[in-house]
Amino acid sequence: MPLLFSALRHCPILDAEGHLVGQLKDLILLPLETLPLVTKLVILTAEKEEMVVPWETVARVERDPVAIHLTREAGTLQPAHPRPEEMELGKSLLDRKVVDTKRRKVIRVNDLEFQEGRGRLQLVAVEGGLRSLLRYLGSETLAGRVARHFSVRLDRETIPWEVVEPVEIDPGKTKRPAAYAKLAKLHPADIADIIEELNPSERAAVLSALDRETAAEALTETEPEVQASMVQMMESEQAADILERMEPDEAADILSDLPEAKAQELLETMEEEEAQEVVELLTHEEDTAGGLMTTGAFHLPPDLTAADAIGRLRSAEGAEAETLHYTYITDDLERLLGVLSLRELILADPGKRLDEIMEPQVISVRPETGLREVAETFTKYNLMVLPVVDEGGELKGIITVDDVLNRILPMIWKQRAAKKFI
Repeated sequence: MPLLFSALRHCPILDAEGHLVGQLKDLILLPLETLPLVTKLVILTAEKEEMVVPWETVARVERDPVAIHLTREAGTLQPAHPRPEEMELGKSLLDRKVVDTKRRKVIRVNDLEFQEGRGRLQLVAVEGGLRSLLRYLGSETLAGRVARHFSVRLDRETIPWEVVEPVEIDPGKTKRPAAYAKLAKLHPADIADIIEELNPSERAAVLSALDRETAAEALTETEPEVQASMVQMMESEQAADILERMEPDEAADILSDLPEAKAQELLETMEEEEAQEVVELLTHEEDTAGGLMTTGAFHLPPDLTAADAIGRLRSAEGAEAETLHYTYITDDLERLLGVLSLRELILADPGKRLDEIMEPQVISVRPETGLREVAETFTKYNLMVLPVVDEGGELKGIITVDDVLNRILPMIWKQRAAKKFI
């Protein structure tokens, strides 16, 4: 049977002579291993003072009745100092939110489970759910009787520590080693769902601890109102750094939902090139082709050979494009001349010029084209990507099919939800 923190907390601490030193207030561990070991005890002495002692002073842990026996007399105990990367379990976990990275959900911790191993206590799991909550509130016994009377089960919701990611709530605190390493391995859409379950300060703490690339991908997947609130809570440099790593159209969508002063502040903090791309997109109405597009279109000159074009696809120039489904052929003034699919480019004669193998008839829309017409164009021509050109034929950007779906699907869901109440 596991040893519960609720049973250990407030249990008596006895010295080598059996004299009462105080009661257990908390346990400290270094959360590095799959089953991390308790490294220190926090004792509340009879004089109501806190004393931290190393686990090496523990002789044994008795279960019935629960008590912790030390190897030394009270007068010889030497206080220890917690390391910044260590965690006080009761303070950091109990009645706090953690992420269950296996089930991709947020739970509130009501109790902790330990096992004895390697001469110490090892943290093996956290508990959530109604049963542990009632235990935390001191009502488990009464609730158990009521549950048995009505034939209702009070199951234990146990989450193994190896899949638990604690949510840091103090931005000024020194971060634990590999903080959010488990969370960062999830898909950005799953991270976004988890972030949306947290309160604003928790969201900001999680996002600030993730690497900028992961943070940008996760932020892109969250709801617009969540995006705006998180960006407003961040330091300007951090927010600008994340916005720079997003596609320009996604960054523009976020900035358009911010107060004008805040949006301007972030644009001034961003790198000039990235900021300029976003500013250009912000000049367009939201539900138009210009508002939907991103400037990350991969385009090449017409006199390039197919072999040289493939070489550029492999380069950093190609990697920066949002999509490589199509290669657009443009002249010196970036006017759209033709298009090539990736398949056509790969199968082409390596020595052929692009203007010899491109398709000159390109389906495109103007920046002012409305969302409905854009969607109809995608459907009519079965496109994955749609170029946007101005009245002079200059390639301004591209719209991907997911950009349109992300805008249309929420509108459909809202319409369906409204019909239920009509």
